[in-house]
Amino acid sequence: MGLLSMIYANTEPTSAKVPSFCGCFIRQEREDPLRKHIIDQCRCGEEHCDVYEWSWDAAIPHPDSNINSNLVIFHPVYSQGTSLVRGNKALQTGMCHYWEVKMISPVSGTDMMVGVGTDKVDLYSHQYSFGSIIGLDDQSWGYSYRGVVHHRGRSLFFGRKFTQGSIVGVLLNLRRGTMDLYINRVHQGQAFHDLPTDSSVKLYPMISSTAAKSQMKLLNAVSYSENLQYHAMKTIYRNPQLLAELQSYPMFESIVKRFWFLRQDDNVYNTDRVDRISMRLQQPELLENAVLLKNLGEGGSKTATVSAKDETDYEMSDDDIYKNMEIVHKNSPKRAEPSSDDEDSHILHFFCDH
Repeated sequence: MGLLSMIYANTEPTSAKVPSFCGCFIRQEREDPLRKHIIDQCRCGEEHCDVYEWSWDAAIPHPDSNINSNLVIFHPVYSQGTSLVRGNKALQTGMCHYWEVKMISPVSGTDMMVGVGTDKVDLYSHQYSFGSIIGLDDQSWGYSYRGVVHHRGRSLFFGRKFTQGSIVGVLLNLRRGTMDLYINRVHQGQAFHDLPTDSSVKLYPMISSTAAKSQMKLLNAVSYSENLQYHAMKTIYRNPQLLAELQSYPMFESIVKRFWFLRQDDNVYNTDRVDRISMRLQQPELLENAVLLKNLGEGGSKTATVSAKDETDYEMSDDDIYKNMEIVHKNSPKRAEPSSDDEDSHILHFFCDH
């Protein structure tokens, strides 16, 4: 396994679990501490992009999942194993792909995961057993709600846990073979750098869950080339004046929508900033060294595969994560800013001319 090239995380105990993206789920938790009800009317985070270049594959039989457009309901009655759902279209090689999945239901159980896998992944391998199946072999790469990344049956602490109401973003660069992860539209770092870029390998987005009546929703799915247009948009999004000027041209509306996730203004995304992450705009620390956790794959520890009896009882403690880590801190490199407004204007004019 090509181990992670870099891992970003905030190691403060108070930031181990990221709160919900919006206030809808926070208010629900206050009014209903047991969280018996699912807030399906929440539309926060869906207003910025309505592009779906792929959706979940409803043509493949999923006996333990119901697919309704972009919403997936895992184990509608009760859970007796792990359900795995993949996208209906292979991701094009040589392109960059970004998509987001929102956790609609409470996040619990042995594992709930987001990731990618090849067409060789067996979707029914754990239909009657509980496990962290995205990343269980060398054909898939997964991110667990416990803040752990998986590949080749091995697991590595990545940092942030997500919960109900969290938005998990995946940025897959199939020209460089890298995968970056986002939580609530905050970059968490590069999780993998060894994904296949060969056109003969078909990669699909994947999600999985062991929890009964759990729900995940695809919010958007876009792709783009890593070319001059992309790098010009990165510069434009850092400058509100340039962005406003570009938005004044109707012909650029689709381009602005496609690269919406490059926005740097935190206020753009959040309609309710109560109880939000207090340090969103600070650069995370770079963790240079981390020791592998216990094997979460087949035959490893009880973390990976537990019986149906233990499905609702087992919960990984923070000590299980932190006592298995050795961390060396290093300041993250600062992002280079445009040198002057004139330079940004030149980039905009060049972009418009071409």
